[in-house]
Amino acid sequence: MTTSRAAAARRAVASAALAAALATAVSGCGPEPREYSTWASLGERPMKAAPPEPEALPPLDARPWAGTVSHHLLADALIDRWFSELAARRKVELFYVLTPSHWDLAGRGFAVTDGRWLVRDGSVESDRAAAAALARSLGTELMPAAFDGEHGASTLMPYIARYFPKAKVVAVAYRGEPPLDQPMAESLARALAPAFSKEGKSRDFLLISADFAHHGDREGTSVKDERTRRFFAAPSMDTWIFAGCDNRPGIYAAARLLGPGARCAALFHSDSLALSGQDPGDITSYFFTFFWD
Repeated sequence: MTTSRAAAARRAVASAALAAALATAVSGCGPEPREYSTWASLGERPMKAAPPEPEALPPLDARPWAGTVSHHLLADALIDRWFSELAARRKVELFYVLTPSHWDLAGRGFAVTDGRWLVRDGSVESDRAAAAALARSLGTELMPAAFDGEHGASTLMPYIARYFPKAKVVAVAYRGEPPLDQPMAESLARALAPAFSKEGKSRDFLLISADFAHHGDREGTSVKDERTRRFFAAPSMDTWIFAGCDNRPGIYAAARLLGPGARCAALFHSDSLALSGQDPGDITSYFFTFFWD
């Protein structure tokens, strides 16, 4: 092959590779999605404990479409019971998992992945087309690397696999700690709105991965949690500000998507001291809730 023909061939191969990469970025349907490990795929065993009786449950005819759940494996018994209660009330085709970016790998924007999470006997798959569509709506690209080691998503995947084995997920991460970037939170709510129409709420579920009061003693944690309860008691755009957690944009988005007459049940409330007996000066609290219209 002559030098000119070889150069032309290399350019053709490079052009084809670039076209394939662009197609993957646009469609979110590349040949090999990124894989993430979970505590289940790594063979870890959460501490077993009996969950307390629920504080409150939705009516039997309620169909929750959103809720808060902890991403601390310490709360395994509560997480498991929360998913069990959800499965008893409805099917879910697609979970939109909203998580704070714990290692700031999402930067100051949004990170969306179309990867898969390995569990003990398989995997939880992303809806890759829906993930790509959400990324476009958020004005960002797929950023699978931002979910490496992200326990805000990975902690919950084995429970999804257990109770909703046919469900897929769309996971989005962002900076979740206060102060809230309200324009960013508005962008999140707008991007999610098409999936959470009246029809969408019967098909999809908004899974807000969140832990609440952080780094306080018993008295300070109780004060913060009583303030948070004001939002759960009367969820609305007037009360979302009372919810103190590491996923403020997720709370804001849920409040924005509430329908008329929306209600919330706080199934469980606990904290790291109650569950472990350790670190009385560094408590994290947990609320497990359902929202329905």
